[in-house]
Amino acid sequence: MTQILKQPLGLYKANCYVLKEAKQAIIIDPGFHAHKVLDMVGDAELLAIVLTHGHCDHICAVDGVRQVTSVPVYMHPGDDELLHTKRRMPSAYKGLCQSPYIPLQEGALKIGSFDLYIFETPGHSKGSVVIQWKQHIFTGDTLFKNSIGATNNYNGDADVLAKSLQRIMSWDPSLIIHPGHADDTTLETELIHNPYLKV
Repeated sequence: MTQILKQPLGLYKANCYVLKEAKQAIIIDPGFHAHKVLDMVGDAELLAIVLTHGHCDHICAVDGVRQVTSVPVYMHPGDDELLHTKRRMPSAYKGLCQSPYIPLQEGALKIGSFDLYIFETPGHSKGSVVIQWKQHIFTGDTLFKNSIGATNNYNGDADVLAKSLQRIMSWDPSLIIHPGHADDTTLETELIHNPYLKV
């Protein structure tokens, strides 16, 4: 049995996801409130934390979770500067993610019973990725329902994001999109309704 649990957390309501399969679990983007994230994991064996990107509203509970579990963290190294250049982070969040991470790169990633695939989709940030699990894609702040992620932030680039979106448009339209904020959707729906995915 497989499960995808979702909870918007923190001031910015960033979606945290917990994937469950074969009594194992993976956390995607634990933004805030480590105790709530761990409640989602429940009695499953937690294997890893995987980050779609390094912005503070998606990572601030990483250290809190690891204080309890010590699981590995995966992140694309393109966002390494977001962890270490503290002047680029709101003062309330400085130093809240000190955990080491395993660098992500495009390709297959097997963690326990989970067969993931990582797509490099820079633009919202240099290290933004999309994580695929079965027919589900976790798009972080690259692609939302009827919208896309901002690029006027440090480390963003509108032209680079446009190229990433062009790539996503070629994928299987039946894919289910689980974004970093707000509601789930499908790629088919976004190809029809999202103004940023018009050819």
